[in-house]
Amino acid sequence: MAKMRAVQVARAKGPFEWVERDIPEPGAGSVRIKVQACGICNSDSYTAEHYIDSQAQDPAAELSKLGGAKVILATVTNGEAMSAVLGGLAMNGKRIVLGAPADPLQVPAGLLIGGRRSIVGWPSGSSIDSQDTLAFSTQTGVRSTNELFPLERAAEGYERMMSGKARFRVVLTTGNEMANQR
Repeated sequence: MAKMRAVQVARAKGPFEWVERDIPEPGAGSVRIKVQACGICNSDSYTAEHYIDSQAQDPAAELSKLGGAKVILATVTNGEAMSAVLGGLAMNGKRIVLGAPADPLQVPAGLLIGGRRSIVGWPSGSSIDSQDTLAFSTQTGVRSTNELFPLERAAEGYERMMSGKARFRVVLTTGNEMANQR
């Protein structure tokens, strides 16, 4: 199987690590996209104090042991996975759904009513929003300001972004682009 290079952070506050992974073959209804560059921003730096492996643990029970979550931001597109954490919401907790699963969410009414919990949907952008934004940018000459770092210098790019010294956005490249271009 063909291989790809990647940079990962395997644990909270851990170092950047080079890894080699198999390039998976796309299944039915899926496509494989070759990434030329990848942006990183401050939101990528958020880490949790507690890691819950939803495959090995009951995520709702684990969240409850920690006092419950005030907010659960659901970006997954799996209704079963979204439903599995609802019991982990604290009193007055809110589940914000950004991902759009094909399968329905299973929501026990008593869970919502008894804990004054809520579930809200939030459109995080549609393809037409992206298309309109790109068209506006093209018409008005708006261009993003980026600092480019080759993937091999991911840790340096990340540190620059985290220090606040980066102008706007750091982009990791996989080609021969010159680093620190604007």
